[in-house]
Amino acid sequence: MACLITGRCLTKAMVNRHLCVFVGLLLIVIVYLKTWSNIFPFPLEYATQNLRRYRTSRLTSHPSLTGEAHHHIAYLKVHKTGSSTAQTLFMRYGMDRNLTFVVANNKSWFPNIISLNDTVISGYNIIPPPHGHHYDILCFHVVYNRSAFEGIMPKDTKYIGIVREPFLQFQSTLRYFNPETVFGDGRNLSTYLKSPKLFENPKEISFTNNRMAYEFGFPAPLFQFYDSLKVEQYLEKLGKEFDFVIINEYMEESIVVLRRILNWNVKDVLFITKNISSKKPTIDDADLNERKLYHRYAKLDYALYDFFLERFWQQIYIYGQDILKEISYFKSLRRTVEHFCITTPGKGLDVESSPWSAPFRITFEDCRRMLGPEFWYYTQIMRRQYH
Repeated sequence: MACLITGRCLTKAMVNRHLCVFVGLLLIVIVYLKTWSNIFPFPLEYATQNLRRYRTSRLTSHPSLTGEAHHHIAYLKVHKTGSSTAQTLFMRYGMDRNLTFVVANNKSWFPNIISLNDTVISGYNIIPPPHGHHYDILCFHVVYNRSAFEGIMPKDTKYIGIVREPFLQFQSTLRYFNPETVFGDGRNLSTYLKSPKLFENPKEISFTNNRMAYEFGFPAPLFQFYDSLKVEQYLEKLGKEFDFVIINEYMEESIVVLRRILNWNVKDVLFITKNISSKKPTIDDADLNERKLYHRYAKLDYALYDFFLERFWQQIYIYGQDILKEISYFKSLRRTVEHFCITTPGKGLDVESSPWSAPFRITFEDCRRMLGPEFWYYTQIMRRQYH
């Protein structure tokens, strides 16, 4: 028998039983943590595992840290990726500097959407810039096509995109649209994921068939027949064409990198989160089998996300320790500003100087613009550019 300090003794059978329970609980915890990390890769672990590979990876040039601020931006606003948060930065920046936006020639539906299934087409789905001006910023919904974008944007345009973990993007789509339009009457998510293509109408615009890849302009045949070589080739093409792609799960980190690439001030990139669902994703929100089924279906979206997630950590690594300090500073400052704007914006908030910024002041007007919805910005842009 084995005796405890208390003097109570355990038989060998009891010891073995307790040991089995302990080992079982330990295994459950290990499996849980492993599963969670597969769904949401932790930054430090992910970066550490890949730093050695990053030394010789695709991105070899050091992002710009000096020079003039970049005013010409083409932002690919991808549906249900948290894209409105970043879009507000570009609209606010452009309005403050009287820049010219690409806007939709569209009066039959949402006027802030250029196209759900096509790229920009001069003389068709976009309004020409005012006389004597050229476009400076593109940030409304449209499908990416490099040659079409280059046809309307200045040569020194910075190309920015955004992606989100595919299953979370899919869940967000389902919360936004009526599920019956996706599944049909009497069907559920599991039924849909077992044979998704049975529920896709080829004559209608799909928001569930690798939608992120669609808006990034992936070749149409890849949606029917996945070809890993052609997918890799197209991703390499995107990697050369986009200066930066924001990762939704690391929004604040992404915005700090974006600030450095664009040479903007810290005040320019402060934001208040937009269109956030009150239901936060957890490990219990989706059956792991459903994730597995969706991963099998959304191969293009997962390839796209993994490619730019890797590239994102590479860019963080290139900047070194200094950017980690700025990220910590920015997170703290952003939360302070968000709280201030929501609670007491009328008083004004003075922000002291930092290694990354001169001192500045947040006013009521600054808060109003950070909180402004997309349609408010669209109305202001149209009034200023064309009236």
